[in-house]
Amino acid sequence: FVTEKGSLIDTSAKSLMISVDSLKLNELKADTNIVATAKTYTEGISSELKGLLGEKDIEGKRKSFQMVSDQLYDLIRTVQYDRAIIYHDFCPMAFNDQGANWLSNSPEIRNPYIPKKMPTCGEVKDSIDFRPK
Repeated sequence: FVTEKGSLIDTSAKSLMISVDSLKLNELKADTNIVATAKTYTEGISSELKGLLGEKDIEGKRKSFQMVSDQLYDLIRTVQYDRAIIYHDFCPMAFNDQGANWLSNSPEIRNPYIPKKMPTCGEVKDSIDFRPK
């Protein structure tokens, strides 16, 4: 989204959908409620990614991206992803000052919602770090 290239966005969305659809939730070392919750999130993410791919303009794709980001954030917290730090970023000016979140593997802000006018607008609101200490 930072580059605003629709073909790259679609390629990334397809790749993420394949990854989400192939998650082996039955291998989670968690109770059945956590597994069921994670399954609900993965189904929602996959569905929203299909919607993103159907969007014709970049703003529609961005709205879907925000919904995917929110669901991924919840999924990561639910399954306690422990392979890296995930940063939960927020831009208060996205979508006409409604604000929107996204996830990043870096604390550096690279705004996907207003990349040309305000590429560094935003802040890290949270970080998820379940890595073993």
